[in-house]
Amino acid sequence: MKLKLSAMILILLAAGCSNSSPEESLIEQEEYKSELEGLLQTEQVRNQQLTLHLENLDTQIVNFERDRDNPNVEKYVEIVSTYATGITENLSKMNGHIAAYRGNEQLNTGDIVKTRDAVTDTVDTYYAAVSELELTDVLEREHSNVVLANEEITEAVNQIADALAAEDDALLNEAIERLQSATEYL
Repeated sequence: MKLKLSAMILILLAAGCSNSSPEESLIEQEEYKSELEGLLQTEQVRNQQLTLHLENLDTQIVNFERDRDNPNVEKYVEIVSTYATGITENLSKMNGHIAAYRGNEQLNTGDIVKTRDAVTDTVDTYYAAVSELELTDVLEREHSNVVLANEEITEAVNQIADALAAEDDALLNEAIERLQSATEYL
């Protein structure tokens, strides 16, 4: 009983010593309540976003598990591996032509044209091989990225070939930048 009475006296003393009026205290409490409601709303939105993200991840996991046994997935991976090897080899050759040009060496325009055509052939071979597959949603998204990259790669390689033939440094630099930006799709 003494303990309760002592606690009550301390509370009354603290309330009596407070410099704020009941109205100010009420205003402060309302502001605090408003801040808490804002935080709650922010956290609810964040929770909804995280829930949607988790649902999306669950869907992707289900799609990957479903696609794991799909023979088209394995074929697509083989096609992309062959395509990547061909593109890498041909872009390395084109890089050699650029290095020779910048080193003021004599260029063989026939070799440049062959390299340009080899890039186009590699892209065409990819498209032909993929057209025979039934793509899943996941593969369709990957294929769309490769298609966008192919457009940029072939245009850039054509520009590089034109720039080397015309000995146009500005066009060459622009084409190289374009080629480098094509990797954002892959």
